[in-house]
Amino acid sequence: MRKLKYLFMFIASMVLLTSCFDEYTDLDLNDDGPNLVTFERISTSLGEVADGSEYIFTVPIKVVGPTVTELTSDLTVTLVPTDESTAVEGVNYRFNNNPLTLTKANNYLGVVSITLVTKDIEIPMEGSPEFDDWEPPVLIVEIEVTGDPNVLGSGKGGVFTLNYRAPNPYAGLYDVEMRYFHPTAGGSHPSSPSFDPDDPYGGIRNSQKELIPITGRKCETGFAVWPDTDLCWITVNPDNSIKFEVADTWPYEVKLGDPFHADLESHFDPATRQIFLYYHYEGSGGARIFYEIFTPTF
Repeated sequence: MRKLKYLFMFIASMVLLTSCFDEYTDLDLNDDGPNLVTFERISTSLGEVADGSEYIFTVPIKVVGPTVTELTSDLTVTLVPTDESTAVEGVNYRFNNNPLTLTKANNYLGVVSITLVTKDIEIPMEGSPEFDDWEPPVLIVEIEVTGDPNVLGSGKGGVFTLNYRAPNPYAGLYDVEMRYFHPTAGGSHPSSPSFDPDDPYGGIRNSQKELIPITGRKCETGFAVWPDTDLCWITVNPDNSIKFEVADTWPYEVKLGDPFHADLESHFDPATRQIFLYYHYEGSGGARIFYEIFTPTF
């Protein structure tokens, strides 16, 4: 009886599998459906700094379908924002070529040009209560097509998220004064009772570094005395303390602070706009310790 039960279950499963396969095959072989105009990517992020400038983005659009190779007419494509959009035309964005034309000579490929407007756009800084509640405006568009009855707009349309970034007030070129304290290579070291902060290994080093904005608070620059080969990231927190990260290419764990002088805390001084950076890592013989003072030139 048990064998008979399993036999019925096997037959039922085979019938179901065959039915599913036939349905898939019918859909796959059906060449009577329409051709569709669609974006290469249904969802696209358009992101830039809200610094008052305008930024142009291009988004590929194309025709797909069973009889694309048989098309001959030019197609006029119009993008229509839906009521679900929170982005406002003229305030957040502009279309630069709406409508646009797709042609057989160009294999029915084209690009939609969109200008991201940032004038009068204010973005809260990360770490603030306003930032936690802020949502980027979203542009949702439907595609309308004329020129050939066998070509329709894709029902999925396109979704464009306008990911504005707050301007970074810490980005720019700095004069940098660096003290590099090595436990064995020469000079004074913070572990010594007679520590002289003006006698670092190699002397007091003066250079320039550019802080390149990543977000409204985070900047990228060269790491320590190896700026040409290794990167680090400096983030100024809302309380003016510093978060410091070093690229994974650096083989040692880097920590903030001088392990022998707990009073030296990395921070941003809003009065002078200087960044005071203290950090170290453990190597053979002891801690390598760095003091950097960034003074803005802008």
